[in-house]
Amino acid sequence: MAMIVVMQGRVRSLRLPGKGFFTFFGQTLWERMCDIGKEIRGANEVVFATGDHVENRLVQPLIESKGVRFFMGSEDNVLQRYCDVVRDSSAEYVVRLTCDNYLIQPELVEALAAAVREKNADYGYIEPLSHYAGEVIRREVLLQEYRSGKYTPLAREHVSYDIRQSTTYRQVTLPADYGGVDHRHSLTLDTLDDLLVMKRLERSYPGLAQPRSLEELRKVDPTKS
Repeated sequence: MAMIVVMQGRVRSLRLPGKGFFTFFGQTLWERMCDIGKEIRGANEVVFATGDHVENRLVQPLIESKGVRFFMGSEDNVLQRYCDVVRDSSAEYVVRLTCDNYLIQPELVEALAAAVREKNADYGYIEPLSHYAGEVIRREVLLQEYRSGKYTPLAREHVSYDIRQSTTYRQVTLPADYGGVDHRHSLTLDTLDDLLVMKRLERSYPGLAQPRSLEELRKVDPTKS
């Protein structure tokens, strides 16, 4: 199953501006996400897709130093941005990652992609839309949603919302305890409190420094972090 990994991020953030420049084990989140994307087996290409505001150019040297393609598209229509990235790709599936989800586990993404492939599904995720695994979307379905022009504002912002709500597409969902971690309370970086949690994890769980750190993640209780 050919896949293209598309990571979204931008410099401008209302709640935590410039959060991608914060570091986790000495790496900016931008750099860490590039390493995670490149670790996903079966990916033909990894792309960092950001908005077209000029400040997003600040990220370009970090991204390209990791051997990841840097792409600028619509700042506000994220669905359009994704479709512009993948339109000419030969990949059958798109792996969608967001760069504030710094604990995405390549093993979980690979398992999710395998489940989608086995069921010949159009879309897959780990309940309840885990921050540790991203999403797998059939490329043609993504393009079809955008070309229809009927997508909702939530899809414009969150890309997969309409697909997830639809009964038309074949979906695969893995349970909220999949892989031995609690996906119901999966950790992300969106607020100052989240940043403090991230720094506590850095001190307490050194094994999380590696992109493949599922064993270490199983030790983390996100409700007490």
